Amino acid sequence: MARPIEFDREAALEKSMRIFWRHGYANTSIQRLGNQLAMHPGSLYGAFKNKRQLFMEALELYFERSSQSLQEALESGNSPLQGIHRFFDQLLDQIEDRRSIKGCLMINTATELAQEAEDEPLARRLDEMFRSHEQRFQQALVEAQARGELAKEKDPEALARYLLVGVRGLRVYGLTRPSRKALESVLENLLSVLQG
Repeated sequence: MARPIEFDREAALEKSMRIFWRHGYANTSIQRLGNQLAMHPGSLYGAFKNKRQLFMEALELYFERSSQSLQEALESGNSPLQGIHRFFDQLLDQIEDRRSIKGCLMINTATELAQEAEDEPLARRLDEMFRSHEQRFQQALVEAQARGELAKEKDPEALARYLLVGVRGLRVYGLTRPSRKALESVLENLLSVLQG
């Protein structure tokens, strides 16, 4: 009996994640959520307490998905640096895909909400999320250094931070719908720091 309820909750969370991702937190009302999820506000409150709780769970779901995608890309190459290149190639494909939701829910949230002084818990959680992705890049870079792919004088920690800033920049730049050639030119310059 409990299984269908759990399934419905998961489906509602998945849809909510996409609604918040597309419209942002402020522009996503309970009414909009209810209409698009075909749920009464009372049912939404019963399942998630309030809009804030629903948003936080949606953000966590997005983080889990993006973390898994990053890890899979990093592990997909024959070497750590090849994995990093594959991740960025996949990122360009996502940016170029006109059917996909543009931007990144984590970046959008940081821009929209995390700067508000009263939302320190959200800012702290976003920082943890971004640091987690940064650490994944750093692990790949440390491994690349151990294999002799990356020069010993390079700093994996600084490079990982730089790559994460590059991801954020490409995501935002992608909102302007640049050409593939322009994206590839930016990416070539971005990843040039891994050479030599």
